[in-house]
Amino acid sequence: MIKEQMEKIYRDMELAAIPWNVETAPEILKSAVASRTTRSSKVIEFGCGAGNYVVALSSMGFDVTGVDIAEHAIEIARRSALRAGVACRFVAADVLGELPTINDKYDFGYDWELLHHIFPEDRERYVRNVCRLLNPSATHLSVCFSEHDPQFGGVGKYRETSLGTVLYFSSEAEVESLFATCFLVEELKTIELGGKHGSHRAVYALLRKKSS
Repeated sequence: MIKEQMEKIYRDMELAAIPWNVETAPEILKSAVASRTTRSSKVIEFGCGAGNYVVALSSMGFDVTGVDIAEHAIEIARRSALRAGVACRFVAADVLGELPTINDKYDFGYDWELLHHIFPEDRERYVRNVCRLLNPSATHLSVCFSEHDPQFGGVGKYRETSLGTVLYFSSEAEVESLFATCFLVEELKTIELGGKHGSHRAVYALLRKKSS
């Protein structure tokens, strides 16, 4: 279902009309990557969409891979990287799947506004994939909509958007518990995120992979 929805969105909509497609990488993301990695570090984005943030980080000198379920999004991302003249890698794959074409290990991983697209029954599978692809003591940043977010009706854990997608809104405690098997929490807070149609309250979790 989610793959078909995302393929349709990236195939049929103008990029400017897609609510989450923000061209400029958030300063809080760039700062987190820059402060916890070196230019030789490998970075991976889970749910990269049209690849804006991958291209931005690549232009800063990082070795970045972007993964997204929508092949149309990956095609757009590759064209964007080509126009920008940056070297990065894009993979069309389901982050809940086996990801057989990704053999590297990464020093920094992140999902930016992805986790609210993954329902609770699938989240442990997602975290296992994240953990498997990160080096020991690597950093992972997860940012998803908070259950206290006022958008899309402002109540309920599951909310339908104007695009017909259904999102799951998390608490800080849920996110902490989800990642606890593989990660230690370095920072956990609720932040305000700007958006095309109003601001969102989001859970920001900065995590360190356990060394063993």
